[in-house]
Amino acid sequence: MTTKLPWCVVGQGALGSLMAVHLAKQRQQVSLKLRHAGHCDIRFAGHTWSFKAVQQLEQPSVIFAAVKAYQVAPLLAELQSQAVFDQSTLILSYNGMLTNETELLRPNDWHWVTTHGAYREGNEVIHGGHGQSWLGRLQGQTAKPDFFADLEQALPPLHWQADIRQRRWQKLAINCLINPYTVIHQCRNGELAHLVTQQQWQDVAQEITRLAAHHGAELKADDLLQQAQQVVKQTARNRSSMLQDYLHQRPLEIDYLNGFVAAASTAAGWSAPANERLCEQVQSLSSMKSMTSKPKPDNAE
Repeated sequence: MTTKLPWCVVGQGALGSLMAVHLAKQRQQVSLKLRHAGHCDIRFAGHTWSFKAVQQLEQPSVIFAAVKAYQVAPLLAELQSQAVFDQSTLILSYNGMLTNETELLRPNDWHWVTTHGAYREGNEVIHGGHGQSWLGRLQGQTAKPDFFADLEQALPPLHWQADIRQRRWQKLAINCLINPYTVIHQCRNGELAHLVTQQQWQDVAQEITRLAAHHGAELKADDLLQQAQQVVKQTARNRSSMLQDYLHQRPLEIDYLNGFVAAASTAAGWSAPANERLCEQVQSLSSMKSMTSKPKPDNAE
């Protein structure tokens, strides 16, 4: 049985826009939560899809929010101020981890972890990398939610994950192994195979596996390296989300990726120098760029 609640997609990010279009293709009722009310058009695969745009939730909804990590806390504060949020379901997807997630999120909130890639080329949303997704709660869940089938049909394949923590740690690790290096080397994903040494990747991965084990998630450094190299190969022509943000002079998520690993390791009683060094390098490059250059479009060479 599918949910009778309408869908509300937060923002106009590429991944959220991709989900909005695919939900609409399944004849789901979909609106976009934006800074303005009215309507919004999304261009995808040569067609234009029109959606109602709302500033506030108008009714209990299934809220799909594929956002930046630094946007999570402000979004939750805004949603919690709206009466219908108590009757709504929230699905969150963001890179990295927050140190205060258990304080911010409700026990019945969901995490959607994905390897799908999307980006914008002008006004067009591009499904740049076909992957797979997982849905679950941090505190575990024994049964699939009613909306699972809708989400699965919209952007398959979708896997049920009773405990999503393991999958989130894996996604964190892959992002930590790829994203900062694409900024440091100013390159597409595929070029990393020739620019990053095995030892560099190994050092980063080992620090993540140690921290993950401390938090109850068992990872193996060699497995993480193999997965990262596979992603690099499969998305060779893509620019990472962090590199796109860097080129546009938008805030970066480095503090929630390698920065999180470094800070959480320190809090646990040890250091993570490889991740700390990557975080500092990316922060330094971002600061210099903001002072010396102008934004570039996603499709700039």
